[in-house]
Amino acid sequence: MAQGGNDSFTKILLHFDGADTSTTFTDNNTGGSAHTWTAAATAQIDTGIAIFTAAGLFDGTGDFITTPDHADFTIGASEFTVDFWFNRAGGDGGARFIGGQSDSAATATTRTVQLNEGATNVIQGSVFEGAVATTVSSTTTFTATGWHHVAFVRTGNILRLFIDGVQEGGDVAFSGTVNDSTNAFGVGCLGELTTLTWNGSLDEFRLSVGVARWTANFTPPTSPYS
Repeated sequence: MAQGGNDSFTKILLHFDGADTSTTFTDNNTGGSAHTWTAAATAQIDTGIAIFTAAGLFDGTGDFITTPDHADFTIGASEFTVDFWFNRAGGDGGARFIGGQSDSAATATTRTVQLNEGATNVIQGSVFEGAVATTVSSTTTFTATGWHHVAFVRTGNILRLFIDGVQEGGDVAFSGTVNDSTNAFGVGCLGELTTLTWNGSLDEFRLSVGVARWTANFTPPTSPYS
């Protein structure tokens, strides 16, 4: 399936564009409602390290952005895709959250979809049904700077993780219903949890509900979604 763009399935779309050092983060999705994102600490727009025009810069010490829960983020039993670009800035051997929903205690039943770098420097995508997590982990480890594309996809009853367009971690079965959280959605963090925040840059963060954007290996996008 083609990558699509900013369409009816797009519920979050963060281009991370704007003036250098700006703390205004605009959600450009056209498939959902307007979501207001609030920056914590020194989270900011950065034009110096970018895959396209600019990116979100997070320093790993409490930088993140959040928006209140919304019906747009209800995944349920639908197909979905979370995709984004990342450029890590350090933190080997420690878990770092990239995005998702959770309460401040990281209670499993408040988590929905979760993206993170694990303690072994792999990228992981997880979904939660009740207190049970189902996770796909990359086989590539990341210990250096540089931009990489990630897509975490549910197609039917299968979860797939693509790193730079190549599937890693195999087909992982998931036939359940993703939790419906009432907690904030975070990027650079896991919802309302304010620890283990992302250290590096993020760009073109997109949540699509109701579509599996990719089901086989692909060439990563070469421009921002429109």
